[in-house]
Amino acid sequence: MNSPLKAPGRLPSLPALRAFEAAARLGNMAQAAEELFVTPGAVSHQVKALEEQLGYALFIREGRGVRLTAEGRRLAGVLNGAFGTIAAEVETMRRERERPRVVITCVPSFAAKWLTPRLKHFIGAHPEIELWVHSSLTREDIAAQGIDLAIRVGRGVYPGLYAQHFMEDDFIVVASPALAGGLPRQPAGLAGRMLLRSNNEPWRRWFDEAGLNDWPEPSQGIVFNDSALLVQAAAEGQGIALARRLLIQDEVASGRLVPLFDLTVPLELPYWLVTTTPPPHRPALQLFIDWLWEQARLDGVVAAG
Repeated sequence: MNSPLKAPGRLPSLPALRAFEAAARLGNMAQAAEELFVTPGAVSHQVKALEEQLGYALFIREGRGVRLTAEGRRLAGVLNGAFGTIAAEVETMRRERERPRVVITCVPSFAAKWLTPRLKHFIGAHPEIELWVHSSLTREDIAAQGIDLAIRVGRGVYPGLYAQHFMEDDFIVVASPALAGGLPRQPAGLAGRMLLRSNNEPWRRWFDEAGLNDWPEPSQGIVFNDSALLVQAAAEGQGIALARRLLIQDEVASGRLVPLFDLTVPLELPYWLVTTTPPPHRPALQLFIDWLWEQARLDGVVAAG
């Protein structure tokens, strides 16, 4: 049977390593014995046996006290980090069994306009799972920050991570039905109107598809760095927006926004589900991922292939 686990190689006695780490950290054999619920003599014996096995001293004995040698300091640092990692992981697993937690990250616009309105349905079905949502415009290091799942727009190239092609999206021109000056009936009617825009979602491609090839990118008005704010401004009648379909579903359903034309242009990059490792995932994370796929199928935006 092939296993992803690697043999650790020859190790000294683990009880001896534990006794040494405690003595090194506390600087006192008696305190180490108290922490480990053994006698001071047992700690001294374990440390001495470890030194004999290694072939060099780890402590310099000074009266009743001890001082680490250079090798002792080096080994103590390694052991302290390793034991700390083990203890933290065991505690995480314990807490996970008591109350499973899933930590998610995505950009604020997607969190506000697509994910958050749906989360009540997931929590209603799985009240035992605690969800933490990190919304950020910067790409977070999910492995280093203990994040279970990232929902990203991109090319799917995330070194050291596992990515699943998730959803497609497209841009649609929308405005409030109460827009001052009325709603244009043809793309050419956008001339002279306030066109709301995001700093990374230009109008240029939509103009080309609409046959407005000589129209420049809008250069007046407000530029938003968050697409959720773009949607909000359009719903408040501040102008006409080129918005992602996934982010305007609630506003269109409620009538706060109306699509102006049939013409849409695809979002060039799809959404991806990114995890630190491939499936199988732990149960709580897999439940959430399965639920995300269900929501995407309901919206009819599951990525092809």
